[in-house]
Amino acid sequence: MELTYPVYYKDFHCTADACHDNCCRTGWEIDVDAATVDYYRTLPEPQRQRIFAGLGQEPSGQYVICPKDGQCPFLTEAGLCSLVMELGEEHIGDICALHPRYREWFPGRMEIGVGLCCEEAARLMLSDPAPAEFETVITDDDPDDGEDGDFPLYLPLLSLRETLFEIAQDRTLSLQERAEELLDMAADVQRQIDGTERELPDFSRFYLKKVLEVHTRMEALNPAWLEEVEAVLGHAHSLDWSGFSASLGQRGYEYEHILVYLLFRYVLKAVFDGELFSRVRMAVDMTLTMAALGVWRWMNTGRFTLSDQIDVAKEYSKEVEYSDENMEMLKNLSET
Repeated sequence: MELTYPVYYKDFHCTADACHDNCCRTGWEIDVDAATVDYYRTLPEPQRQRIFAGLGQEPSGQYVICPKDGQCPFLTEAGLCSLVMELGEEHIGDICALHPRYREWFPGRMEIGVGLCCEEAARLMLSDPAPAEFETVITDDDPDDGEDGDFPLYLPLLSLRETLFEIAQDRTLSLQERAEELLDMAADVQRQIDGTERELPDFSRFYLKKVLEVHTRMEALNPAWLEEVEAVLGHAHSLDWSGFSASLGQRGYEYEHILVYLLFRYVLKAVFDGELFSRVRMAVDMTLTMAALGVWRWMNTGRFTLSDQIDVAKEYSKEVEYSDENMEMLKNLSET
C-alpha cells in the first residue's frame, strides 16, 4: 500500500501539558469506539463507574465523551489525560489516540497528516518558508479504502492534484492569481467530469462579504470567534489588504502553506463523488477567510506575528473543519 504524508508529519509530537490550547478543552463530543467501551466495562468499581459517568450514550447506541464546563471530564488540572495516566495510551478511544492526526483511504493508498486545529501542527506547518513537500512510501499493510468498485477518477485526480500544488506554490504569482488559476483549472476538469459549468468567483470585497456571511450562520464552539467573524463582515469593504501584505513581507508563504494543506486534505475525495470544483473552491474560500481574519487582527493590534497566525488558523480550523454541518455550508456555497 502507498502511504503519503507531508514531510513535517514525522516531526509532530503532542506537547501535552505544555500546549497553550489543549484540544481536550475544545468542548467537542468525542465518539468512543466499541472496543474501548467494552474494555471499560471490564474495569473494577469504582473506576468503571467513574469512567462511565464521563460518557453519554446517543440514541444510536454510540458512546461519546461528554464535555463538562467546556472540557473533557478526564482532563486533569495539570492538563494531562487521567485515562492515559491510569490505563495507558492503548486504552483511550481511537479518535483521542489519533487526534489531531487524520487519515484518508483511497484505492491502494492511505494519506495521513496533522490538522490545523492543533497549535503544534500549525507551528510545524507554518514556520518553514520552504514550499511544502510530501513523501510517499510503500508499506506492507493491506489497503483499506472502505469502498468497493472502480474509481476511474483516481489516477487522473491524483495527477491533477500535483499540478494544483504547483500552481498554489508558484511564488511568481500573487495569492489571488494562484487562486484564480486553481479555480480555472478545477472548472475545466469539472466540465470534463460531468459536463457542468461552474461560476468562477470575482474576488471583489463583495465576494468576501458573501463568504463571511456564510460563516456567520455556522454553529460555533466559541461565541467570541463568531463575534470576530461578524466584526470582519461589518468591515469587509474597509480591510487594509495592501497594508497587511506589506506588514507580512515574505511571510505570505504562510497562506500558501494553508492553501496546500487544504488541497491535500480535501481535493482527492472527489475520487468518490466527482465534486472537484467545490473542494478546490472550499480550499480557496477557507484560506481567504483566514486571511481576512488576519487582516482584521493586524488592523486592531498593529501587529501580526507567527503566533497570531497560528492562533487564527487553529481557531478557524476548530470551528469549521471539525463540524460536518459547517463544512457542508461551505460546500453548498461552492455549488452556487
